[in-house]
Amino acid sequence: MKGRIPKKEEGAIGIGTLIIFIALILVAAIAAAVIIGTAEDLEEKAESASESAQKLVESSPTIIIAEGDISASNTISVVNLYINLYGGEGVDMRDVVIHILATPSGGNGVSGDVTLDTVGSADADSFAVVEIHDPLGSWDPTGTPASYILSRRAQLMIVINLGLAATSLPPDSTLEFTIDVTTSGHETYDSYRTPASYPAGGVVSLED
Repeated sequence: MKGRIPKKEEGAIGIGTLIIFIALILVAAIAAAVIIGTAEDLEEKAESASESAQKLVESSPTIIIAEGDISASNTISVVNLYINLYGGEGVDMRDVVIHILATPSGGNGVSGDVTLDTVGSADADSFAVVEIHDPLGSWDPTGTPASYILSRRAQLMIVINLGLAATSLPPDSTLEFTIDVTTSGHETYDSYRTPASYPAGGVVSLED
């Protein structure tokens, strides 16, 4: 005849099993809460990073085309940058500083900074702006009050005189531009190379 576990011991084993079962449920619940909390935290961080990146792109002027004017000495001393703004609230061009690094072929790099000349002339310290397309009418330097806003969907041409360091670029030279919006800290960077040869006068596109 087989032995039989007393009822008291059967009850103790049942309670022990129940305790273990409840403990497993609690551990699983805690683990699930930790995983859900971590996932929510990661999602919030990802959304924040995405919004920051989107605002950075939308609030920074972007160079679409860069051109160089060929001088009589067959060099480039004036550069035209066509810029626009994809979305955003608009950028006051008076808050923009353009950092320039010009490196003539076979020479040393020369750097300088230029800011907006509200009168509209480009020299060693200032860049000029020409309106190309402005559907919202935010660029109005002759208005009362004057407005110097690059708005979304607008396109402006920035004229830069490389005389910032008496620099003129022969063929196969390099140019680097960093557009810094001082009020927001947003920056965009682009680098270009002049063609290997220039035509006799006119305008050439710079290669990015």
